[in-house]
Amino acid sequence: MDLTQGPPRSPRDELGGITFLPRTIDKMRAHLAGTLGEYKAKVGYSERLFAFLDVTADEFEAVVAANADDAGVLAALMERAPRSAAEIEAFNGQARSYPQDEASRQRHQMLLEEAGYGHRTDITTMFDRLDLDDGRDVPVRS
Repeated sequence: MDLTQGPPRSPRDELGGITFLPRTIDKMRAHLAGTLGEYKAKVGYSERLFAFLDVTADEFEAVVAANADDAGVLAALMERAPRSAAEIEAFNGQARSYPQDEASRQRHQMLLEEAGYGHRTDITTMFDRLDLDDGRDVPVRS
């Protein structure tokens, strides 16, 4: 995975029903390959994913390094700490609606402004902002 040549998968993409997991795998594979570019593999919202999966960033890195494909990563993670469908849906709901608190909303707005998208008041979720940052089309909503 070379994130100097293109973005990771969308935060909306799922693996095993878990949103944000494919993106985090992409970033960790790029970290391992030394091709992370401007992305970060072990911080940011990935930390919430690690907590949900009951792994540290270093443990997640080891799982990704030991498994050549997404299916192997998912199997290893679920073997360590199985998650129910209800737990996954709760995590996904929080991720899809992030940011929820005032401090996070202010940081979200600051990041939008720094990227030149301060005028996009319709970009209210982290998923929209990350897709926009990655060059994906995020339709203007009223």
